Amino acid sequence: MKIYGFIVLLASQASGAVAGCNADNVLRALQVNKVKASPFCSTYTLPPPDQPLPTYVSQYPASRVSSGCSCLITPGPTTLTTSTTSSSSSSTSKPLTTTTIISTPTTPSATPTYTPPARQCSGELIRNGDFQTVSNRQALPWEFATSFTESSGATSGAFLVENADGTNSLEIDNKGYGRSGSTYITQPIPGLCQYVSYTLSYDATTVVNGGYAGAECTLRIGLSDGQGLVYNGPYGEILPFGYQRRSYTFVQSRDTDPQSFTVRFTCTSPSGSFIIDNISLIGAGRT
Repeated sequence: MKIYGFIVLLASQASGAVAGCNADNVLRALQVNKVKASPFCSTYTLPPPDQPLPTYVSQYPASRVSSGCSCLITPGPTTLTTSTTSSSSSSTSKPLTTTTIISTPTTPSATPTYTPPARQCSGELIRNGDFQTVSNRQALPWEFATSFTESSGATSGAFLVENADGTNSLEIDNKGYGRSGSTYITQPIPGLCQYVSYTLSYDATTVVNGGYAGAECTLRIGLSDGQGLVYNGPYGEILPFGYQRRSYTFVQSRDTDPQSFTVRFTCTSPSGSFIIDNISLIGAGRT
């Protein structure tokens, strides 16, 4: 699956869509506070809207809040277009096309039912690394999560990307804007085997709006026991700008129990997006 320029579509795939919904900060604020916003919006959209506004949308006009509530209660297609031109750092250039991002929920998805083996020394450890297997707009067993929301209503999160060729990628958005925050995706994997060689590889590109990404955005890929596999950012390898295939091989120093594999994208100033695809972690087996 290839990564290209993209269009963000923060949308529900439910039937009965409402036209004209805007993917603005009001709707994002309502979506990220959906548990509290749903009961509020169920009555606020009925005229006259006489309730006081919740704090997370109190800075917006009542008309915009009412419009956002209408989209939240009856989800409709909403679009926000962003374009980027990326150059390949590999010998084979990738064509630039247009893609669509299908949102997953901004809150963490349900815990996957997959139980990994106790330990795996050979073969592929990552499931659904190309994000092609999708159920209810979620690429299980991946869990998409976000750790913070901006006071402006901007939401950091992870979103499925539908490419022009019909394949999927995964975009991780982080809108730091002067505060530290991180957005991540994770899935359970088997334990690793001592003295076995493993190779981690993936396709990726980075898009940053404002600031200098090499100094203010980082990528960390690691395991829940604290073992780091990849670090891109200040004082480390630079983030991929332009479509790249990256690969890292390491020899596992100890046996581990099943744990979580996590991709975490962090920005402290600019608004950044990290697009990743074809994630693979393969064990070479015991010799």
